[in-house]
Amino acid sequence: MTNTLMYIAEKARSGVFKPKSIASIHKKALLRSRQKRQNRMLSSAQFHQGKAISKLPKEFSHQSSFQTFWKYTVARRQLRPKDQLPYVPLNLDKLKEASNELRITWLGHSNVFLEIEKQRILIDPVFEHASPDIVKLFFKRNVNVPTARESLPIPDVIVISHDHYDHLEKTTMQFYADKKVYFLVPLGVGEHLERWGVAPSKIKELDWWEAVTINGVTYTATPANHQSGRTGFDTNKTLWASWCIRSQNASVFYSGDSAYSQHFKEIGERMGPFDVAFMEVAANVKKGRGFPVENWGHMQARHTLKAFHDVKAKSLFPVHWSTYELFTHKWDEPMQDLMEETKRKPISLITPLVGETIYLHSPQAQIRWWDETNLNVDSSRCCKA
Repeated sequence: MTNTLMYIAEKARSGVFKPKSIASIHKKALLRSRQKRQNRMLSSAQFHQGKAISKLPKEFSHQSSFQTFWKYTVARRQLRPKDQLPYVPLNLDKLKEASNELRITWLGHSNVFLEIEKQRILIDPVFEHASPDIVKLFFKRNVNVPTARESLPIPDVIVISHDHYDHLEKTTMQFYADKKVYFLVPLGVGEHLERWGVAPSKIKELDWWEAVTINGVTYTATPANHQSGRTGFDTNKTLWASWCIRSQNASVFYSGDSAYSQHFKEIGERMGPFDVAFMEVAANVKKGRGFPVENWGHMQARHTLKAFHDVKAKSLFPVHWSTYELFTHKWDEPMQDLMEETKRKPISLITPLVGETIYLHSPQAQIRWWDETNLNVDSSRCCKA
């Protein structure tokens, strides 16, 4: 594809190709990509009649639909932290040279910046709000982004788990569209990226259990139990996935969004063990109070711990919590509940502040920064403004 682009550029300079003909070639490439995508969806076991097959649980809720709606909208202010949460401004000097050892930087929510074998990997990057613009005031960040995307080292690979707003951000995809980046996405999600200016040649769409290797790092799209859609009219038009990322010296599992099911055991058996699992966590339902998040395709803390053991990971890095309120529980409940769960069955838990850069196998300060935030966090290494 690179040779083709060089050929087009040379012909354009010589006057053989005019801008109009270049646009025509680009349009034909998009049409070919769209047809290929549609053919793959037709033959995929994950799709039926043009839609990805969703198998979300249907747990009984003590909350009525009206109570859930009220708490999620009108009463959501009660769920937020009183003040902006602390974070660590990114140490950009430290990140100038890509790390050969597994190095992790949490940018908030499910946005993770990984380095493996000197390859930079950006997962589900969202730097702004987690919603359409029309309701963005309801989905402000509880913690500032630790660096602007313009300042972050350009990733070699961007990995997307699904097309919901808190995992796929249009402005971020547009920013990286003209950069030298590979985009790895579940089957169907490439349609969004192409519409936002990413060339088809830079996108690799994977069905479950398909894999691609980039400079010694293998990425495998694995099952998840979720749903997709951005407008209300495109429900489940694209696939969702978890991801296994493996090199010669490191192995990572990223759950994406998923309700608990048997797929975690299958992933553990086929792809495990893993050095670290990045897994979403939400609050437990306690005494019948609270909405069972699995009905939305997510995991309560007790499910997260179970899934962690299923995939055979050595350490758990909780994500998808604190940055936004996307459920009907308080911002810190997921971690409070997860800590209670681990009392019964202790595990290696990794809980850095947003913006901290850590090496997986280096000793880390174990600070429960979400407890009495203003008192327990060392102000010399973090800030709120």
